[in-house]
Amino acid sequence: MNDADPAAQERWAAVERAVRDVTDHGIAGAVRTYYLVYLPAGLLLLAVVGGVLAARIFALGPADWPEYIGAGLSLAAIGEFIGGMLYFRARVSPLVRPRRRSPLALLTGPERAQVRREILGKEEPSGHRLPPLRGLATQLRPGLALQLLLAPGYLLLCANQMLLAISRWGQPGFLWVWIPLLLLFAGLVASAAWQFRRTGDFLRRTAGSTVPTSPDKEAPDAGLPGDGLPGSIR
Repeated sequence: MNDADPAAQERWAAVERAVRDVTDHGIAGAVRTYYLVYLPAGLLLLAVVGGVLAARIFALGPADWPEYIGAGLSLAAIGEFIGGMLYFRARVSPLVRPRRRSPLALLTGPERAQVRREILGKEEPSGHRLPPLRGLATQLRPGLALQLLLAPGYLLLCANQMLLAISRWGQPGFLWVWIPLLLLFAGLVASAAWQFRRTGDFLRRTAGSTVPTSPDKEAPDAGLPGDGLPGSIR
């Protein structure tokens, strides 16, 4: 980032104004609650209901177990998409306040790439640009949280199709079609979880300071609201 460029200075001034006072009030805690409480209970209920309904409506017997288990997984996936979106709108999105559009579009492509590298801990952030960087990191977290909230639905749909592939076409169809798709979904989920964690790490280690600590030496007392629980989602 060229600090001597007047146009760059103007862009960063606009970004700093756009992210002023934007604060994360505990998104990590809300996502963790969803995964530990609402998601297991909802998936279990919907999977059982879907399987029972399919068995009764289509008169399925014990030998048709892939069909009614698949119906249960499908209903659970649809319910997870709906529930995850509703939970995001009601419990997660309001935790970033004030609600504003991300000003990343104000920056050039190389500047956006540099911002992401610094927020994700790949490079040390510029101390004099910590306020806008912190605001940008805070505004990235709701989008990443939404990906995490909807991810189980995609994995359930993939599991359902894998089950049907095994029951209808046998092992080759399972191996050559659904394993790559499962790995793709798993990779996307892992990437979103990693970025969500790293943005939280960035906000913690730069809280109340203009000189960030190393990503490997996080300040233990500079936590975000709702981030005090142990776990990989932070």
